[in-house]
Amino acid sequence: MGVVTSQIDVELLAKAAARLEEAVIDPAAWIRVMDDLCAATGSTGAVLLQGDIRTPDVPYTASMKESLRVYFGDNWHAKDLRAVRGVPRHLAGDVVVINQDLLTPEEMLRDPMHNEALFPFGFHWYAGIGFWAEKALWALVFQRTKREGSFERQDKKSLATLSARMSEVATLSAAVGRVALSGITDVLGLVRRPVLVLDRLGYVLHANAQAESGFDDDLRIRDRRLVVRDGRAAAQIDRLVQIIRSLPDTEPLSLESIVIRRTHKRSVILRVLPVPGAARNV
Repeated sequence: MGVVTSQIDVELLAKAAARLEEAVIDPAAWIRVMDDLCAATGSTGAVLLQGDIRTPDVPYTASMKESLRVYFGDNWHAKDLRAVRGVPRHLAGDVVVINQDLLTPEEMLRDPMHNEALFPFGFHWYAGIGFWAEKALWALVFQRTKREGSFERQDKKSLATLSARMSEVATLSAAVGRVALSGITDVLGLVRRPVLVLDRLGYVLHANAQAESGFDDDLRIRDRRLVVRDGRAAAQIDRLVQIIRSLPDTEPLSLESIVIRRTHKRSVILRVLPVPGAARNV
């Protein structure tokens, strides 16, 4: 009678999980710890993906770079069967899902996304661990090659131990990020600089008092969006949002200032600057 053994090193997994707290004050630590978690789980790569909004600016190990370039570049993230079937299972209470939970072997071999974004880069097997960053569902996704073998059902118990720790760290990381952002805007307020903080989707996270005092019919926040009457400026702001949605954190944000013309007041010049790393979260 055959016995399936686990490739997960439980002791190594616990040591790597204990290092997750480093990401609270240093977002770059996510990748370092994910490399350690890959070693503990017998995986080649890992990536953090949000349940409902999947964008390419997420943390991932270097081994996933080319695969994710195709995954996001060819829009496979919008039609990934693993997400379509896996997210509802996470929401229903399944902490860990693996290939066998989501697709039959035949479906996996026929699936265009697997054949375009995974198989050519050696990736074959998958395990996703659901966790929460405040109200947002995320998944820590491990990828194994065909040679490394599949995740098995007995592996789920070991992998599930990461979920609560990930939720704690991600939620605290988000809170620390907000404090850091608040500190930045408060300092700029002291030197009388109006500041708006936008997230990756273009929603306004924070506006300091100087910014709020300048809002009028030509320039205001509506439904958490920056809305301007100037058509040219509005088009430039839309382009800005498209750029920040797709630009990795490692790339420089080189954008010209946006001039917002107003009907009865002087124009406003909008300068775009990246948020420092200490204020970023997953």
